[in-house]
Amino acid sequence: MGKITTGAFKTYTAVASFDRARELANTTSPFTIEVRFLGGLTQTQQNAFAAAADRWSRVIVGDLDTVVVGDDIIDDLLVEAEGVDIDGPSGILGMAGPTDFRDGSAQFGALLPAKGVMRFDTADLEEMEANGTLIDVITHEMGHVLGIGTLWPTLGFLKGAGTQNPTFHGPQAMEEFARLVAESVPVPVPVANFGGPGTRDSHWREAVFVNELMSPFIAGPGNPLSKLTAASLGDLGYQVDLAAAEPYTLPNLMQIARDGHLVPHMAPLGDGMMLPVVPTRLPASTP
Repeated sequence: MGKITTGAFKTYTAVASFDRARELANTTSPFTIEVRFLGGLTQTQQNAFAAAADRWSRVIVGDLDTVVVGDDIIDDLLVEAEGVDIDGPSGILGMAGPTDFRDGSAQFGALLPAKGVMRFDTADLEEMEANGTLIDVITHEMGHVLGIGTLWPTLGFLKGAGTQNPTFHGPQAMEEFARLVAESVPVPVPVANFGGPGTRDSHWREAVFVNELMSPFIAGPGNPLSKLTAASLGDLGYQVDLAAAEPYTLPNLMQIARDGHLVPHMAPLGDGMMLPVVPTRLPASTP
């Protein structure tokens, strides 16, 4: 459940289930994402950000340490969202990622993001509305703000970066991938092995996972936030509810090939590029 508030900026607050937070994380303060709308977004686009925050707050339930960033007291994640004119359709889609991380000494949420930015080209937002990918793209980019891909090297979970076979070695995600491939022991998760900065080494591998939400490219609607992705958040340090993940099975790649639908090894024509942000580490103090 979420709520809308107005003030200097309109905001939407997504809150995890109180019951699941108490059951799984032993807290009466469920995980919260606040989306602050800075401008340039239609109501439909604001609704997409709200839907994305709701999706993530269903799988992340545990509270993180409250922190101060500038004039903001943040519990648990603040995302600043904005639509701006950049370069028209395609080209530069926008910029998204965490801007401020908790200190490593935090009791709950050590090194996890406290604040992030999501800035999109208004022309690309309109195009995504038209083709039905808006909510999934916003959810995908919010996943990077939460640390998916962006925190993997820092926490030592990414192995083989820059090679033909990079893999994610978080134990919870490895267990979920083993279930997907019917293995009896944990299996390293294949990570994107092509593309430029912001694609390679920071997503699940497109040729393996195809339409899973955190694979590199979203070609159409219907991209599940799977137990694999939820488990990887657990590896980063979030307390998660795997039961709240969306149904997902690995695609039948043989059938895809026989049907003539080849798995892409490059961004689909017309897709935009997201620019990274440069984050900062917060001091080891809380309000």
